[in-house]
Amino acid sequence: MFSSNQEDSCSSSILIVCGGLLTVSLTTWMTSDSRISPIIIYLTVLNGWYTGCYLIIACLASLTCTHIFREKSPLSENIKEETERRKGTIILRDNKENTENIKEETERRKRTIILRDNKENSGPGAKCTLSDLCIKQTLGVGAFGRVKLVKHKRNGCNYALKCLSKKALVENEFEENIINEKNILAELDHPFISKFYGAFQDQKQIYFLLEVLIGGELFTYLNKETLFPESWSRFYAASVITAFSQIHSKKIAYRDLKPENMVLDSSGYVKIVDFGLAKKIEDKTFTFCGTQDYMAPEIILDHGHGIGVDYWALGIFIYEMTAGVTPFESESPDDVDAKIIAGKYNVPSHFSKSLADLIEKLLCFSERERLGMSEGGMATLCDHEWFSNFDWNSLLNKEMRVPIKPKLKNFDDSSNFDFYEEEDVKDIDYSLWYPKGFKIC
Repeated sequence: MFSSNQEDSCSSSILIVCGGLLTVSLTTWMTSDSRISPIIIYLTVLNGWYTGCYLIIACLASLTCTHIFREKSPLSENIKEETERRKGTIILRDNKENTENIKEETERRKRTIILRDNKENSGPGAKCTLSDLCIKQTLGVGAFGRVKLVKHKRNGCNYALKCLSKKALVENEFEENIINEKNILAELDHPFISKFYGAFQDQKQIYFLLEVLIGGELFTYLNKETLFPESWSRFYAASVITAFSQIHSKKIAYRDLKPENMVLDSSGYVKIVDFGLAKKIEDKTFTFCGTQDYMAPEIILDHGHGIGVDYWALGIFIYEMTAGVTPFESESPDDVDAKIIAGKYNVPSHFSKSLADLIEKLLCFSERERLGMSEGGMATLCDHEWFSNFDWNSLLNKEMRVPIKPKLKNFDDSSNFDFYEEEDVKDIDYSLWYPKGFKIC
């Protein structure tokens, strides 16, 4: 019942108690004399024996209790099982959490790989040639070529392919402009600028692979509506301003702002396209370029110009959207130039006071004093009364309600663009001109 150590301890305790009782009895008997009653002696010894027995019983009880708690009782077994169960639950929970973490990490890595692969497949470094693209139809026609809707055969994504005739570029001495356009597009990355994915060439043409904006030109919607309410004009003007903030920060003048170069994506947000006239300007340049109705006076007078011409064009752009015509419109090109230099235009009666003030400050004859170029820079433009309470962050995050939501059946739907007959490229072989930076396909 007891362990050997416990039995030895018990035996030793009993012997000590018995020895103590015997010693008490003998001592009492030996030290007694005739004057002490034998009855008193007997009672003393008996009391000692009772005390000794009590001590022995107490010792045995203590050993028994110790043994009971050390033995495997149902209660102790239950406690032990419950403890083990809880440990197991904790381990399982930890394992489950670890499993979930591993699964989340695996999914995150998969997404990272997919994003990286998509970037590699569609980014500027993508290996893409004409043979990788399925040409669907023409979206627009320009002075040097066409923009076509194409589908990538491998990833199934739609793109816009800008096809420029080498013959037309060389004859118009536009070679440097194309190289500049490619370099500028590769440098820009903004929510309201058409994304650039790569450039290549063959013997006859230069190709730009661009983000397809299937919503149609803003010019088309403006023609349908005749004019926009100020809230619509404010939305599109703000989109241009936020794009200009990046363009101008890189010392680039866009120089071709107009509704034709503003195209809607499938969600209805507008983006700037066609950087054929864009140029990096450190101080001034004297190139005569742009659309006449949008030209700043310093371009017409050949005084040299900088990025301030874009703020003049912004004033024309806002005016045309809200009035339906440009402020210096005329049938005679010479009259247009004369009106621009004179700076005289009519303010429509439906223009708000704050809009009229904004137009006046943007169409300032002096480039240095023009709103956006004067002290305070673009911040003074954004803080103008006409933009009061406008949520710039919501615009950048594309959380605003768009004025025009394009109607699309699917992402292959090009019904928001004019129809153009397809034609074969019959340009002569310009294999002697192979600009650097354009992959040969």
